[in-house]
Amino acid sequence: MNKKQKTEKCREILYKYNVNSIVTNDEDIKFLLSIFENHSEWDSKQGDGINSISVIKNQYNKCFQLNRIDGTFTDISFTHSISNRSKVSEVKKACRSAIRECVAKYRNENVIYGTSVCPITGEVLNKDNTHIDHHDLTFDLMFNFWLVKYDFDFIFSKINKTKDNSVVTCFTDNSIIEDFIKFHNEKSKLRAVSKKANLSILKYLNNVGL
Repeated sequence: MNKKQKTEKCREILYKYNVNSIVTNDEDIKFLLSIFENHSEWDSKQGDGINSISVIKNQYNKCFQLNRIDGTFTDISFTHSISNRSKVSEVKKACRSAIRECVAKYRNENVIYGTSVCPITGEVLNKDNTHIDHHDLTFDLMFNFWLVKYDFDFIFSKINKTKDNSVVTCFTDNSIIEDFIKFHNEKSKLRAVSKKANLSILKYLNNVGL
């Protein structure tokens, strides 16, 4: 199986079961464990051993949970297990966590749901279809400009270790958080756009360099 096929199989299993139910099919369990054992933190995820696998819903979406034989449990990402995200992507996630409040503040102060309009598609923005976009300078470019100031291994060492049932990747050093927020606020321009614009139109334009 290639990565796409493995991902599709995991999603199929995930949506076969209801939230807060146990994965009961032996073939499903065997397949999932073969995927999870490739997780970069598998040793800590499995702990003293796995008793069962559940389907739960965290603060973002439906996901799998490992129930250990000692009674403890933790969430686990099949996408992380399959792709084994790079160190750069983890640092980027920590940077996004650092500016989450800045983005939320912009949304709260500048978007009037039912009235504000996406400048790309002309859609009226609502709570469900509104994304906040970095324009003129994309988030990725801004991130790259900031990152060159530091030794990469040092920055990566300041990312939190995964905790049970925590999906947040963040910096453990407040000075780094504050520096990135300052750099972001000085270099970035934000705007409210629709989900369609952000995930398809703008992504395409950025990829082709327009």
